[in-house]
Amino acid sequence: MRRFAVVALFASLGLGGCVDRLIQIRSDPPGADVYLDGDRVGVTQPGKALEIPYAFYGTRELILTKKGYRSNRRYLGLAAPWWQVFPFDFLTDVVLPFTLTDSTEVQVVLEKETQGQEVIDETLKRAAEARDKANAPPDAPK
Repeated sequence: MRRFAVVALFASLGLGGCVDRLIQIRSDPPGADVYLDGDRVGVTQPGKALEIPYAFYGTRELILTKKGYRSNRRYLGLAAPWWQVFPFDFLTDVVLPFTLTDSTEVQVVLEKETQGQEVIDETLKRAAEARDKANAPPDAPK
């Protein structure tokens, strides 16, 4: 009988809860490509958050890009809630018979790109002048 109780205890621990960790990203305007730690993870949708699951807490790099808008880069500090710190994490990850969700919501507003072709042309012109000056013979007048 004692052996059955031990087996039942370990079996019930195996059926315990877990924690879902999610980053929910919304962008204005929608349709932005989303990169997390350098990997493309999806595209934001209108009226719906892009949900990205993750396993570990810490600092993560988030980049959103969309044609015609300036890229937005930020660092997310994902801190563990109190119930995910030792010794409480044993209860939430193993013992509890239900799933907990730790969700971080991020709202990103992308700014329209303001640099026109004339700014790009001016930059290229100055770069060509600097290159010509750097490649000029040393005895040439400057």
